[in-house]
Amino acid sequence: MNPHFDLFIAGQDRPAADGARTDIRSPHDGSVIGSVARASAVDLDAAVVAARDALRSWSALTAYERERILRKAIAHARTQAEAIGHLMALEQGKPLAQSKSEVVGSCDTLDYYAAEGVRIEGWTNPTEHRDYRSWVNWQPVGVCGLITPWNYPVSLLSWKLGPALAAGCTVVVKPTTVTPLSPLAFCRALTEGGIPPGVINVVTGPGATLGEALVRHPGVAKIAMTGSTETGKRILGLAAPFLKKVSLELGGQCPAIVCADAPVEAAARVIAYKAFRNDGQSCSSVNRVYVHASIRDEFLRHLKSAAEALTLGDGISNPNVDLGPMATADGVQLCREHVADAVVAGAGLITGGRSPEGDTFARGHYFLPTILADCTHAMRVMREETFGPIVGVATFERIEEAIALANDTAYGLVSYLFTRDLTTTVRVSEALEAGTVCVNHGAVNTNYGPYAGWKDSGYGLELSRRALFEYLKPKHVKVGL
Repeated sequence: MNPHFDLFIAGQDRPAADGARTDIRSPHDGSVIGSVARASAVDLDAAVVAARDALRSWSALTAYERERILRKAIAHARTQAEAIGHLMALEQGKPLAQSKSEVVGSCDTLDYYAAEGVRIEGWTNPTEHRDYRSWVNWQPVGVCGLITPWNYPVSLLSWKLGPALAAGCTVVVKPTTVTPLSPLAFCRALTEGGIPPGVINVVTGPGATLGEALVRHPGVAKIAMTGSTETGKRILGLAAPFLKKVSLELGGQCPAIVCADAPVEAAARVIAYKAFRNDGQSCSSVNRVYVHASIRDEFLRHLKSAAEALTLGDGISNPNVDLGPMATADGVQLCREHVADAVVAGAGLITGGRSPEGDTFARGHYFLPTILADCTHAMRVMREETFGPIVGVATFERIEEAIALANDTAYGLVSYLFTRDLTTTVRVSEALEAGTVCVNHGAVNTNYGPYAGWKDSGYGLELSRRALFEYLKPKHVKVGL
């Protein structure tokens, strides 16, 4: 697949109006691996016009007609999973097998929403007079701007694209400039598979200019975005004067509580997976662990073993590695700062804490899986979102202490709990201030379960059939006979 893309507007590839382009560089060695057109306000206007034109016919289809079109398009996109995954591995750094799996999983998400689109239900109301009739139905909100991040560039797009298209909306997608190639290829594949031209449009460019212009554009009725809390709050402020619908999936600083009765080895294995997969570049990564003091040493031994068993490298030339490079150099720098801050403040470095040595890693954004023990909330690693392969560990004696520490954050995305006791499961899961609580597992994101951030972690929700209603508006019809 050609890694040099133009904008994708009204089903056609087109260069930016002023001819501007942006090079995309490999996180493995810094080499140029592709390029994309850099859109201007003129290009954004063209994309919104295309989406508005397509909205009339797309929204007029029945939900069953949209389902048939979506199913066909998704089937075609599945045939492109290898090629799209290759682009993702090139630009984002995650190993090829994980990248391909992300594309396949994204198709599964779209399939889920294709099916749910035909299950949108209205209702009728009893009325105060025998000659009145009252009913409520739902209609698509309109053109939606989808702003997507670099850590899961296709998956987190599908969370927005699926409900938007199933609801009858059309979209303008703005991927991040770090990883624009795979989402562009994914959207093109869906259109090649039969989604009408203009239903999906993709513009690429800097968030500070193009992203803000998309939020402010009067032709866009809704914004859905995944990114940092700081950016999300800015988007909410920009959208407020227009009274647009907004849904935001934002940052996390996710805690895990490991109780004295927990299956220690299994808990350590799950936490290692959630702390280090994709180099910790996930809003739902385990950032900090509170383990009962009685099992501290055993837990750290298993966690260290799991971390040191992970292999690093270029996930394209060596598809068997567990971790590729981090997506950006800034991510590596923040990891170094968090480790240094914790160690100076008294944390024990159990493993990692640096970039790996050797020629293979010299030019890439690599950082070893890192465990810091005896951490306190005075340390940045326990308060800030590292977004890297680092986990801080502290101990507790009473479960109330662990709950208070877990909740001592501005974030509230996901919390993890490990225990064999049902009462503890119920009491602690109810007390944790997070939109999702995972007990004895790390399978956070499921299409059927709502993914909603509490506190500074989100606004609105994604996933589950409820997400459809983020892209719909209600209409009450009251008739006098």
